Amino acid sequence: MGSEETTSSALGLGRDLMLAGSRLRDAVGRRAQREFGLTALQSDMLLLLALRGSMISTELAMACGVNASTVTHAVDAGIERGLMVRERNAEDRRLVDIALTLAGKRMAERVRALVADLARTALEGVDQPAVLAESLAQVTRNLEKGQAP
Repeated sequence: MGSEETTSSALGLGRDLMLAGSRLRDAVGRRAQREFGLTALQSDMLLLLALRGSMISTELAMACGVNASTVTHAVDAGIERGLMVRERNAEDRRLVDIALTLAGKRMAERVRALVADLARTALEGVDQPAVLAESLAQVTRNLEKGQAP
């Protein structure tokens, strides 16, 4: 395969990855809004907080790929619904952790089931989904390395 062919192939794959991610996020957002009254961002935040326990808003913003003010608005909405809480960080009192309430943990489980259902649909006809999952995890690790200063 020549250099131009490799570049063209990588560009096509990159576009397909971006489109697939966008379509999955849109599908999650539509169903989460319809079924739970949550945005795609709020759904993503619930899953991240369920996985990590708590995060400060800048970590949450970086993990979700949005700015801090967007996270602040989404967290405010989550607090208003009783899904999230802000707590002083035990190790550094200057920081404020965002964590899930019991209701937030239950909602995160519902969102996890919704994402799993959509992923099953998205993977129909895909041979070796485990290989695809590991490959996508490697893509994510590669991209995260590129974000370091």
